[in-house]
Amino acid sequence: MPSERLRSRKLQCLALADTVIRALRNTTTQSELATLMEAITRELECRYYALIHHDDLSQSPPYRVDIKDYPAAVADRLFGDRRYRRDPIIRGCIFADGAFLWSDLHRIIQLDMQDRASFEFGMREGLNEGITIPYVRLGDCPGSCTFAGMRRPNVASRYLGPAQMIGVFAFQAARRLVSCSDVSPPTPPRLHPRPRDCVVLAGRGLSNKEIARALSLSPRTVDCYLTEARRLFDAHDRTELVVSAVLAGEVGLHELRSCQPG
Repeated sequence: MPSERLRSRKLQCLALADTVIRALRNTTTQSELATLMEAITRELECRYYALIHHDDLSQSPPYRVDIKDYPAAVADRLFGDRRYRRDPIIRGCIFADGAFLWSDLHRIIQLDMQDRASFEFGMREGLNEGITIPYVRLGDCPGSCTFAGMRRPNVASRYLGPAQMIGVFAFQAARRLVSCSDVSPPTPPRLHPRPRDCVVLAGRGLSNKEIARALSLSPRTVDCYLTEARRLFDAHDRTELVVSAVLAGEVGLHELRSCQPG
Protein backbone atom coordinates (compact mmCIF):
# COMPACT_ATOMS: atom_id res chain seq x y z
CA MET A 1 0.00 0.00 0.00
CA PRO A 2 2.73 2.56 0.79
CA SER A 3 4.30 1.93 -2.63
CA GLU A 4 0.92 2.45 -4.30
CA ARG A 5 0.47 5.79 -2.53
CA LEU A 6 3.98 6.82 -3.54
CA ARG A 7 3.31 5.87 -7.17
CA SER A 8 0.02 7.79 -7.10
CA ARG A 9 1.73 10.86 -5.68
CA LYS A 10 4.44 10.73 -8.36
CA LEU A 11 1.84 10.49 -11.10
CA GLN A 12 -0.01 13.47 -9.63
CA CYS A 13 3.20 15.50 -9.58
CA LEU A 14 3.99 14.58 -13.20
CA ALA A 15 0.46 15.45 -14.28
CA LEU A 16 0.75 18.81 -12.53
CA ALA A 17 4.08 19.55 -14.21
CA ASP A 18 2.78 18.58 -17.65
CA THR A 19 -0.32 20.77 -17.30
CA VAL A 20 1.69 23.73 -16.06
CA ILE A 21 4.36 23.45 -18.76
CA ARG A 22 1.70 23.46 -21.47
CA ALA A 23 0.14 26.58 -19.94
CA LEU A 24 3.52 28.31 -19.63
CA ARG A 25 4.27 27.75 -23.29
CA ASN A 26 1.00 29.43 -24.23
CA THR A 27 1.35 32.61 -22.15
CA THR A 28 1.32 35.79 -24.22
CA THR A 29 1.72 38.61 -21.64
CA GLN A 30 3.62 39.18 -18.42
CA SER A 31 0.33 39.74 -16.62
CA GLU A 32 -0.92 36.36 -17.80
CA LEU A 33 2.33 34.74 -16.68
CA ALA A 34 2.08 36.39 -13.25
CA THR A 35 -1.47 35.03 -12.81
CA LEU A 36 -0.30 31.56 -13.80
CA MET A 37 2.67 31.75 -11.42
CA GLU A 38 0.33 32.63 -8.55
CA ALA A 39 -1.72 29.50 -9.26
CA ILE A 40 1.41 27.33 -9.52
CA THR A 41 2.70 28.74 -6.25
CA ARG A 42 -0.49 27.73 -4.47
CA GLU A 43 -0.31 24.22 -5.97
CA LEU A 44 3.21 23.87 -4.57
CA GLU A 45 1.87 24.91 -1.15
CA CYS A 46 3.85 28.16 -1.13
CA ARG A 47 2.90 31.79 -0.56
CA TYR A 48 5.47 33.62 -2.69
CA TYR A 49 7.32 33.29 -5.97
CA ALA A 50 10.02 35.16 -7.88
CA LEU A 51 11.14 34.95 -11.51
CA ILE A 52 14.18 37.23 -11.69
CA HIS A 53 17.38 37.87 -13.54
CA HIS A 54 20.28 38.25 -11.13
CA ASP A 55 20.93 41.85 -11.99
CA ASP A 56 20.19 45.34 -10.68
CA LEU A 57 16.40 45.44 -10.94
CA SER A 58 15.95 48.67 -8.95
CA GLN A 59 15.14 50.63 -12.12
CA SER A 60 12.93 47.88 -13.63
CA PRO A 61 15.03 47.43 -16.80
CA PRO A 62 12.79 46.19 -19.65
CA TYR A 63 15.41 43.71 -20.88
CA ARG A 64 15.48 41.76 -17.58
CA VAL A 65 13.03 39.27 -16.12
CA ASP A 66 11.40 40.65 -12.96
CA ILE A 67 8.07 38.95 -12.28
CA LYS A 68 7.48 38.28 -8.63
CA ASP A 69 5.12 38.29 -5.69
CA TYR A 70 7.48 38.69 -2.75
CA PRO A 71 7.28 40.41 0.63
CA ALA A 72 7.89 44.11 -0.06
CA ALA A 73 10.51 44.39 2.69
CA VAL A 74 12.54 41.54 1.19
CA ALA A 75 12.32 42.95 -2.35
CA ASP A 76 13.41 46.38 -1.08
CA ARG A 77 16.34 44.82 0.77
CA LEU A 78 17.51 42.81 -2.24
CA PHE A 79 17.05 45.34 -5.02
CA GLY A 80 16.21 48.70 -3.50
CA ASP A 81 19.31 48.43 -1.29
CA ARG A 82 21.18 46.45 -3.99
CA ARG A 83 22.03 43.57 -1.70
CA TYR A 84 21.18 40.91 -4.24
CA ARG A 85 24.85 40.12 -4.95
CA ARG A 86 25.35 39.32 -1.26
CA ASP A 87 22.17 37.24 -1.01
CA PRO A 88 22.90 33.59 -0.11
CA ILE A 89 20.19 32.23 -2.42
CA ILE A 90 21.57 34.06 -5.45
CA ARG A 91 25.09 32.95 -4.52
CA GLY A 92 23.83 29.40 -4.12
CA CYS A 93 22.55 29.46 -7.69
CA ILE A 94 26.11 29.89 -8.90
CA PHE A 95 27.17 26.54 -7.47
CA ALA A 96 23.95 24.49 -7.51
CA ASP A 97 23.45 21.84 -10.19
CA GLY A 98 19.66 22.15 -10.08
CA ALA A 99 16.73 22.94 -7.83
CA PHE A 100 17.66 23.15 -4.15
CA LEU A 101 15.92 23.57 -0.82
CA TRP A 102 16.94 26.61 1.16
CA SER A 103 17.50 24.37 4.18
CA ASP A 104 20.14 22.49 2.14
CA LEU A 105 22.00 25.63 1.08
CA HIS A 106 24.76 25.02 3.63
CA ARG A 107 25.72 21.95 1.58
CA ILE A 108 26.24 24.14 -1.50
CA ILE A 109 28.00 27.27 -0.21
CA GLN A 110 29.70 28.35 2.97
CA LEU A 111 27.30 30.46 5.03
CA ASP A 112 28.51 33.32 7.20
CA MET A 113 26.94 35.63 9.76
CA GLN A 114 25.53 37.96 7.09
CA ASP A 115 23.87 35.01 5.38
CA ARG A 116 22.27 33.86 8.62
CA ALA A 117 21.07 37.41 9.25
CA SER A 118 19.48 37.37 5.77
CA PHE A 119 17.64 34.15 6.56
CA GLU A 120 16.44 35.51 9.89
CA PHE A 121 15.14 38.62 8.14
CA GLY A 122 13.35 36.48 5.57
CA MET A 123 11.83 34.29 8.28
CA ARG A 124 10.31 37.35 9.91
CA GLU A 125 8.71 38.22 6.57
CA GLY A 126 7.24 34.75 6.06
CA LEU A 127 10.02 33.12 4.02
CA ASN A 128 10.51 30.03 6.14
CA GLU A 129 11.52 27.50 3.48
CA GLY A 130 11.86 27.71 -0.25
CA ILE A 131 12.89 25.97 -3.45
CA THR A 132 15.06 27.84 -5.93
CA ILE A 133 15.74 26.71 -9.49
CA PRO A 134 18.80 28.32 -11.13
CA TYR A 135 18.52 29.29 -14.79
CA VAL A 136 21.69 29.68 -16.82
CA ARG A 137 21.77 30.32 -20.55
CA LEU A 138 25.01 30.83 -22.46
CA GLY A 139 25.56 34.51 -23.17
CA ASP A 140 22.75 35.69 -20.90
CA CYS A 141 22.67 37.02 -17.35
CA PRO A 142 21.84 34.15 -14.94
CA GLY A 143 18.47 34.08 -13.25
CA SER A 144 16.26 31.88 -11.12
CA CYS A 145 12.75 30.80 -10.25
CA THR A 146 11.89 30.60 -6.56
CA PHE A 147 8.90 29.30 -4.65
CA ALA A 148 9.00 30.23 -0.96
CA GLY A 149 7.01 30.57 2.23
CA MET A 150 6.08 26.90 2.30
CA ARG A 151 2.98 25.91 4.23
CA ARG A 152 4.37 22.46 5.04
CA PRO A 153 8.17 22.78 5.03
CA ASN A 154 8.56 19.25 6.39
CA VAL A 155 7.44 17.84 3.00
CA ALA A 156 9.19 20.43 0.83
CA SER A 157 11.51 17.84 -0.74
CA ARG A 158 8.50 16.23 -2.45
CA TYR A 159 8.24 19.26 -4.71
CA LEU A 160 11.87 19.45 -5.86
CA GLY A 161 11.26 17.45 -9.06
CA PRO A 162 8.12 19.26 -10.23
CA ALA A 163 9.63 22.61 -9.21
CA GLN A 164 12.75 21.92 -11.30
CA MET A 165 10.72 21.26 -14.45
CA ILE A 166 8.26 24.08 -13.85
CA GLY A 167 10.95 26.60 -12.88
CA VAL A 168 12.98 26.14 -16.06
CA PHE A 169 9.95 26.45 -18.35
CA ALA A 170 8.63 29.40 -16.34
CA PHE A 171 11.87 31.31 -16.77
CA GLN A 172 11.97 30.48 -20.47
CA ALA A 173 8.45 31.88 -20.80
CA ALA A 174 9.46 35.03 -18.93
CA ARG A 175 12.53 35.50 -21.15
CA ARG A 176 10.40 35.11 -24.25
CA LEU A 177 8.03 37.83 -23.05
CA VAL A 178 10.75 40.37 -22.17
CA SER A 179 12.75 39.68 -25.34
CA CYS A 180 10.20 41.75 -27.26
CA SER A 181 11.76 44.89 -25.77
CA ASP A 182 13.73 47.09 -28.19
CA VAL A 183 16.08 48.13 -25.37
CA SER A 184 19.37 46.25 -25.21
CA PRO A 185 21.14 45.59 -21.89
CA PRO A 186 24.24 47.70 -21.26
CA THR A 187 27.64 46.16 -21.94
CA PRO A 188 28.91 44.59 -18.70
CA PRO A 189 32.27 45.66 -17.25
CA ARG A 190 35.33 43.80 -18.49
CA LEU A 191 38.41 42.77 -16.51
CA HIS A 192 41.94 42.72 -17.85
CA PRO A 193 43.59 39.26 -17.71
CA ARG A 194 45.70 39.69 -14.56
CA PRO A 195 42.98 41.32 -12.41
CA ARG A 196 40.66 38.59 -13.63
CA ASP A 197 43.09 35.93 -12.41
CA CYS A 198 43.08 37.62 -9.00
CA VAL A 199 39.28 37.60 -8.88
CA VAL A 200 39.15 33.91 -9.77
CA LEU A 201 41.60 33.00 -7.01
CA ALA A 202 39.78 35.25 -4.56
CA GLY A 203 36.64 33.31 -5.46
CA ARG A 204 38.43 30.11 -4.53
CA GLY A 205 39.04 31.50 -1.06
CA LEU A 206 42.71 32.48 -1.37
CA SER A 207 44.04 35.42 0.64
CA ASN A 208 45.87 38.28 -1.07
CA LYS A 209 49.22 36.80 0.00
CA GLU A 210 48.28 33.39 -1.39
CA ILE A 211 47.12 34.98 -4.65
CA ALA A 212 50.39 36.88 -4.87
CA ARG A 213 52.40 33.67 -4.47
CA ALA A 214 50.26 31.80 -7.00
CA LEU A 215 50.60 34.54 -9.64
CA SER A 216 54.17 35.68 -8.79
CA LEU A 217 52.94 39.15 -7.91
CA SER A 218 53.47 41.36 -4.90
CA PRO A 219 50.64 41.46 -2.31
CA ARG A 220 50.36 45.20 -2.96
CA THR A 221 49.80 44.60 -6.67
CA VAL A 222 47.12 42.02 -5.89
CA ASP A 223 45.43 44.46 -3.53
CA CYS A 224 45.46 47.15 -6.23
CA TYR A 225 44.00 44.77 -8.80
CA LEU A 226 41.20 43.68 -6.48
CA THR A 227 40.47 47.25 -5.38
CA GLU A 228 40.18 48.35 -9.00
CA ALA A 229 37.98 45.34 -9.80
CA ARG A 230 35.64 46.22 -6.90
CA ARG A 231 35.44 49.78 -8.21
CA LEU A 232 34.69 48.50 -11.72
CA PHE A 233 31.76 46.37 -10.49
CA ASP A 234 30.72 48.73 -7.68
CA ALA A 235 31.26 45.87 -5.22
CA HIS A 236 31.71 46.47 -1.51
CA ASP A 237 33.64 43.31 -0.62
CA ARG A 238 35.23 40.20 -2.11
CA THR A 239 31.99 38.23 -2.07
CA GLU A 240 30.12 40.89 -4.05
CA LEU A 241 33.08 41.17 -6.42
CA VAL A 242 33.19 37.46 -7.23
CA VAL A 243 29.41 37.24 -7.66
CA SER A 244 29.41 40.33 -9.88
CA ALA A 245 32.16 38.88 -12.07
CA VAL A 246 30.21 35.62 -12.46
CA LEU A 247 26.93 37.40 -13.23
CA ALA A 248 28.72 39.54 -15.83
CA GLY A 249 30.13 36.43 -17.50
CA GLU A 250 33.70 37.40 -16.68
CA VAL A 251 34.37 34.32 -14.54
CA GLY A 252 33.12 30.83 -15.34
CA LEU A 253 31.34 28.73 -12.77
CA HIS A 254 33.73 25.82 -13.33
CA GLU A 255 36.60 28.05 -12.18
CA LEU A 256 35.04 28.50 -8.72
CA ARG A 257 33.33 25.21 -7.90
CA SER A 258 36.34 23.71 -6.14
CA CYS A 259 36.18 26.29 -3.34
CA GLN A 260 32.74 25.35 -2.04
CA PRO A 261 31.61 22.33 -0.01
CA GLY A 262 29.92 19.73 -2.16
